[in-house]
Amino acid sequence: MVPSYPRARERRMTPALRTTAPALAAALALVLTGCQGAALSDDDAPATGGPVKIGVVVPLTGPVSQVGTALRNGLELAVRKVNADGGVHGRPVEYVVVDDAGDPANSTQLARRLVRQDKVTMLFGTITGDTAEAVGRVADEAHVPFGTAILGDTEHCFAYQWGFGESTRQMLTPTVPGLVRKHGTKVALVGSDYNYPHFYAGVAGELVKKAGGTVVAEEYSPLGQTDWQPVIGRLKSAAPDTVLSMVVGADAVTFAKQAQQFGLLTPKIGFEGASLDADFQPALGPLVTGRTHTVRWSDRLDDAESLAFVKDYRAAHQWKAPVPEVAGNAYFGVKFLLAAAEKAGSNDPEAVNKSIGGLSYDSPLGKGTHFDAANHVLQADMREVTIGGDGAYTVTRTHPMVTDTTPKKGCS
Repeated sequence: MVPSYPRARERRMTPALRTTAPALAAALALVLTGCQGAALSDDDAPATGGPVKIGVVVPLTGPVSQVGTALRNGLELAVRKVNADGGVHGRPVEYVVVDDAGDPANSTQLARRLVRQDKVTMLFGTITGDTAEAVGRVADEAHVPFGTAILGDTEHCFAYQWGFGESTRQMLTPTVPGLVRKHGTKVALVGSDYNYPHFYAGVAGELVKKAGGTVVAEEYSPLGQTDWQPVIGRLKSAAPDTVLSMVVGADAVTFAKQAQQFGLLTPKIGFEGASLDADFQPALGPLVTGRTHTVRWSDRLDDAESLAFVKDYRAAHQWKAPVPEVAGNAYFGVKFLLAAAEKAGSNDPEAVNKSIGGLSYDSPLGKGTHFDAANHVLQADMREVTIGGDGAYTVTRTHPMVTDTTPKKGCS
């Protein structure tokens, strides 16, 4: 039986490479067939003398499509920049974008298709933790490196997966003690109901206890939730001083608005989490104004390379709102991966993967950023930003090289 797919994939390449209409039509018609559990064979491997090709698995439809689109936009600008600077070992970079609609089953099928049929050198993308885990498993079975850009991590580690977004500990370690000191010791946790928010809650609970606080409530709801009133009522009855939220995608906006409407989120209560991401500031406005947020990257970072990226992003997409953090993480993450491919001197995925693990790379994410061997978390700077009434995410504090070396099984 031929499996079904979310929407026909979008194929993007460097402007220097043109695909004829018949070839493009054939590419769009491709479907996954046969032996889905098999590892990458020599016949499947990308040609070592050809271009580096990135397979991008990203939700362009569904409840987290807004964030997925930002990730894709950042990646496209990174590829454009690298190609303008001469490509990788003298050859242009290509990429193929597929829409997984935020569904792990789709993510698995599409990642395997990218490996087998498109013969990609590396994989990149996804948004939610369950889709990242799905692609991580494919990457490991195929021995193809896979980079993510979204914040957070899971309890699992894969030898071929590398996270460019801030890890949970990197995000919460500088944040939780300050929230407890400023607002009080009672903390409520809320999240979307899939693997990552549960993992986030576990780390948050540990850090809350270490800071002298107590978790007084913990709630989860499935993606696509529209009525948060019952959850908000239970949270409110616990009388928390701070709410830590990992409600993601469009739900982050719905939750925050209803939490304010029903009296949970007041100016006095602490609030941190996904709802404060730059993606959602235009929709939440005054609700997030004046609050602080811990991020890997901000479009107001005073760095020449970062400012040039922001300028290009705004011009390319007629963008006036804050540039989403995930777009910056994707941009600099892809540049890191392509620098590793350049260092490897080969398109062989295993050689590139080895190079990623040993690379030290300077970028606006920090000087000497690198991956820890024990958990494949990028060791990089973190920033505290204050959200202004004009939507500016102004960097008010930098935490240089916030390390997270927590060991995880499966990294090697």
